Amino acid sequence: MNMLRRNRQHRLLLALAITAVALASVPQANATESALDAAKGGKGGGNGHGGGGGGKPGASLSAELQPDVWNTNYDHSEGTVSAVIRGDGLGDVNLDSIVLVGTDDAEEPVAALRATRQGKQIRAFFAKDDAIASLDTPTRGEVHEVTIQFTVGEDDTEKNLTDKVRIVGEDGGGDDDGEEEVDLDLAIQADHWNVNWKNNSNGTVSALIRGEGLEDIDLDSIELVGTDPDAEPLEALRATRTGNHVRAFFAKDDAFATLDTPKPGEQHEITITLIVAGEDQELTDKIRVVGPNR
Repeated sequence: MNMLRRNRQHRLLLALAITAVALASVPQANATESALDAAKGGKGGGNGHGGGGGGKPGASLSAELQPDVWNTNYDHSEGTVSAVIRGDGLGDVNLDSIVLVGTDDAEEPVAALRATRQGKQIRAFFAKDDAIASLDTPTRGEVHEVTIQFTVGEDDTEKNLTDKVRIVGEDGGGDDDGEEEVDLDLAIQADHWNVNWKNNSNGTVSALIRGEGLEDIDLDSIELVGTDPDAEPLEALRATRTGNHVRAFFAKDDAFATLDTPKPGEQHEITITLIVAGEDQELTDKIRVVGPNR
């Protein structure tokens, strides 16, 4: 009987010992798992830039110049060209740092007139005359690589993105060869756009184009581009060549929809793109937004 009792006690002590060993191994297993997790994902926790791979800020960004066809007459043109920046890490881009660097090493970088972060892109605007001046003796038919430069992150890491532009227009600006340069002028009519146009307003606005070279305008190529970078270019409802002018018509509501959050009292630049004698051209004019404030 005593022998039976001792066997039971022995089995009980053995079970308790096994349980103790199992419990003691749990923290060690957890520590091992924690070490593996740290080894696999240690870069993810303190990055601060998102993207989930620990990559460098701005690594996947790209730039697109609009338009990508620049005219030699930009050197005495008003208006702007823009650079659209897309990709992961837009929030890291320091907007005040954006500059355009052309192919002329003697020229200083061109600072953006303004830069805005909208949705999934950043758009920076540069004066046309400054942009063309940044190129090294641009000549019709040439392609120039333009760099958009800026800094990203709190440590101001420099980032360079490139795109190419094609040069059109008269060689040497048309001043020295005795040939008359195509010189067109744009007037948007009406030049006051009402905020109530966005509510399916009937009627049209028109682009009135005058000057030399009217007969070379491809009427089917005329489009209106507003200030909203997300708005698609608006095709003309119709365009006519009459006497000393060309007139293209656009629906009021569609034209108003190309503006970037228009408010009464604001001025917005309207761009008309077209093809003249087989070359891309841009003409600009300004309109004023009117109507009641909400």
